[in-house]
Amino acid sequence: MSIRSITDWDQKGVFRRAVGRGRYETVASVNGYIAALREQAAGRASATGQSLTDERAQTEKVIRQIKERELAKMTGESMTLSEIEASWSLFAQTVKAAVLSIPGKARSSIPHLTPHDADVLKHMCRDILLDMAEEVEASVISGDPGEMSGEK
Repeated sequence: MSIRSITDWDQKGVFRRAVGRGRYETVASVNGYIAALREQAAGRASATGQSLTDERAQTEKVIRQIKERELAKMTGESMTLSEIEASWSLFAQTVKAAVLSIPGKARSSIPHLTPHDADVLKHMCRDILLDMAEEVEASVISGDPGEMSGEK
């Protein structure tokens, strides 16, 4: 056996250490090695030393999780990050366009507004949008949704 194999079997708990560095109890270690090989041959243990039942259960769990995620995506119960980003970008563009249209609508609805009044409204709308963008960015960076609503 190579030193690497001995070290691996020792880490799996198959070999029994003796007093002294790099020493093992011969009879106990050989018996442990034979028992481990029998378990593998009988299909009760894997090469990693973990029981095959546990290993299969872990594999089945992972496969089930993958299938659940695929099913959720196919039925529309979940979205990818790119789909979420696209929908929020569209929403943000719509809000921005609506807010920036306020000064023009105000001038057409209130004819006595001066060009200066329209400029003031335009600056107010832009300031509001910039403030909202800063709040959203701060909450995304900090991870605290309460920061946007002013709960802090």
